[in-house]
Amino acid sequence: MKTGVPLKVSMDGHVEEIDSVSDAADFLQRWPIERRGHVYRSALNACSAAIAAQISESDAIKVFTGFARVTGILVADSGPAMRLEARTVQSRMPKQGRQMPK
Repeated sequence: MKTGVPLKVSMDGHVEEIDSVSDAADFLQRWPIERRGHVYRSALNACSAAIAAQISESDAIKVFTGFARVTGILVADSGPAMRLEARTVQSRMPKQGRQMPK
């Protein structure tokens, strides 16, 4: 089933349109093995569950979109293909001068 507006992702300089859960699952199967972590497994599990009609396809696409955003492969829709920068993880340590909560 098509999702409506296709999601655009970039891998190795090649932009792909993902417009179904099957497309997302196919893309995930090609994801580099050394980069398969928790977020990858969540996206793959969501796609598999949607294909098995255990969750909605829209929920699976939301999880895949989160995967694409976190890994920095989501392509912006406006203008020419533009790769979004991956977010930096902020430290969970308290700022200087503040005490840790007990």
